[in-house]
Amino acid sequence: MRSKFIYVMLVAMLATLGCLPGKSQVRVGVRAGFTLDKMRFDRNIISSDNRMGYHAGLLLDFNIPVVGLGVEASVMYTHRNNRLTDNDRIYKRHYIDIPVYARYRMALRGIEHVVAPVFYTGPAFSVLFSENAPANYKNSKTYLSWDVGGGVDLFRHLRVTVTYGLGMSRALKVINREYDGEQVTGKDSHWTLSAAYLF
Repeated sequence: MRSKFIYVMLVAMLATLGCLPGKSQVRVGVRAGFTLDKMRFDRNIISSDNRMGYHAGLLLDFNIPVVGLGVEASVMYTHRNNRLTDNDRIYKRHYIDIPVYARYRMALRGIEHVVAPVFYTGPAFSVLFSENAPANYKNSKTYLSWDVGGGVDLFRHLRVTVTYGLGMSRALKVINREYDGEQVTGKDSHWTLSAAYLF
């Protein structure tokens, strides 16, 4: 399953880059921020509290001049935290996230070099590389979410954004010991607040 996800994401990224016109502008940047994570379960016997995490990484921003359209791709380290009702300790997970967004940058006549709203949406592919789950937790090594967000570009270099990510595939399976081994699956949803500097 993981190899199929990786293949699909790579093909999508290459196809998107291939569609960009020759005069597109490419910038690199660094991004960091905070993540507020919520686990959604398919049964009510387990619930999750919101917990703050963080993320940091690199991004590429491909901009098509004049029309304001573009593509943004990132590679991020993301630390997620949850406290689940069947366990007293904080459940920590560490991911490499690869979001790929279609982006629109709105040029406001006369002030576009100072402030410009941005809106984006697209898939985010996550690979788990570390966690502290107990034995009855079965983590998915990969999962897919769909992100949507917006923000502002300030002085053409600083980008501040808020993003909501809705989990599309299973992130976690819990074998609930109190219910004769019943399996409960969970999907991630999260809010992120990010600041990026584009060079």
